[in-house]
Amino acid sequence: MADGSTTNFDADLTDAHDARGLGAKLRSFGRVNPRFAPNLARTMLAKRDGSVVEAFNAHSEKVGYEFTSGWASNNIPFVTPVLRDFVAKRGDGAIRYLEIGAYEGRNLAFMDWLIPDRLNVTVIDPWFDEALNPEEKYHAVEPRFHRNMARTSFRSMTARKGFSTYELPKMLAAGEQFDLIYVDGSHTALAVLIDLCFCASLLSVGGMMVLDDYWHDISEIGGPGVKQATDQFHAAFGRYFEITAVYRQVALTKIAEIPR
Repeated sequence: MADGSTTNFDADLTDAHDARGLGAKLRSFGRVNPRFAPNLARTMLAKRDGSVVEAFNAHSEKVGYEFTSGWASNNIPFVTPVLRDFVAKRGDGAIRYLEIGAYEGRNLAFMDWLIPDRLNVTVIDPWFDEALNPEEKYHAVEPRFHRNMARTSFRSMTARKGFSTYELPKMLAAGEQFDLIYVDGSHTALAVLIDLCFCASLLSVGGMMVLDDYWHDISEIGGPGVKQATDQFHAAFGRYFEITAVYRQVALTKIAEIPR
């Protein structure tokens, strides 16, 4: 692949390049949430078209995007049919889309390619923050994100610089609503659970939210990770959602409002 990704998606489910190693990922896989197991089996057995990755990579090169990593590519064959089915049920109108954790904007570029001229986008990312996110590499990432987004064809784009744990409550208080939400922010269980709870309220009935990196059961900074938060969220609020798909990601469709 042009971005260094691979089409061996089932093998990559365990992501052996993760700092925790293959063994830890396999143990996580072995502790699959029984509520998700049937959907995981169906998703893994379904045919996936790896050529969609090649098509998006070719599009990216033609447009001139500046990407230094291909993290999103492993998810594309899984999530493409899920998103296409979702969009087909939405008619021809605009789709209100929220993405948490944009980095350089690769997933946003993919969404723009897959769902052209339909998305009103809001994105949340802290990029570089002197106090809370002082990694020097983010000095270059944020300008690269904005250059990439200038090449997209979204109906609208609002970028909120900050942490989702701070930004989402403001958005809920302002009465914002979304039809499609992609969650790929912090991987600590606490932050993920906060993201999911607020996103569940921001999501319209009939809308779908997609949570990335479900198999991460240890966060990058230690402690419980994405999997624990997702399992706990679904244990509490699963009755308000339909499990749409499970693989590296968990896609949930909201079927009723949550009392709050």
